[in-house]
Amino acid sequence: MTDKTHSKTWITVPSLPCVAIEETLSFWEMLGFEITYKQTRPYQYGVVARGGSELHFGRVKRMEAGSNEYNGCLVVVPSIEAVYQEFTATFKEKLGRVPHTGIPRISRMKPGTTRFTLTDVSGNSMIFIDSDSGEKDQDTWEKADDKNQSPLQKAIAMAIRFRDYKEDEQAAAKTLDVALRKAENEEKTTLAEALAVRMDLAVFMGNRARADECNKLLSKLDLPQVDVDRLMQKHGIER
Repeated sequence: MTDKTHSKTWITVPSLPCVAIEETLSFWEMLGFEITYKQTRPYQYGVVARGGSELHFGRVKRMEAGSNEYNGCLVVVPSIEAVYQEFTATFKEKLGRVPHTGIPRISRMKPGTTRFTLTDVSGNSMIFIDSDSGEKDQDTWEKADDKNQSPLQKAIAMAIRFRDYKEDEQAAAKTLDVALRKAENEEKTTLAEALAVRMDLAVFMGNRARADECNKLLSKLDLPQVDVDRLMQKHGIER
């Protein structure tokens, strides 16, 4: 009897929409992919490849990149940090900056995380995941459901879930703001971590006033500098 579950003779290839094939293929070529096929007539279609994987794109008439909220795929890679560093370095070289908002964009990849999202010029969102991410991802995701935490610790874990897995910085910030207002009998290190993460979110969202407020509250906790530095390093935060 043929084992249909574990057979590797079938290959799934993502076929995604695009606004214009030339622009889309050029974007992926910039990031180190090879254009292996391009057709402009009678319809636009193209293929890029890297690492043995392919992405196919077909032009959709009257499509707008800004309204493409649901198309994308997973790309499993070895050494996710190396891929992220390569992509961000390319953006800096070609665009003069790393676009974390707008289209195209690349999500922030915090220390210890195993994934990032790259949104191309047509609004397709590709989630790049480390090939060894399984248990680590699960542990991070489930941390927010751990009942053996203080309310503020749980809020930090939930904010990280919003930030790193859903790219929803607004929800992450709101979660921490509510928890910080209600915080009672929390350890200084927990308060410091919540303020550090909230400060980082404020900087990312361009709310300088909130960032300064969090920084002042963090300073008032009078934690040893080594502890503050450890928290900053843990969350990849620059002061």
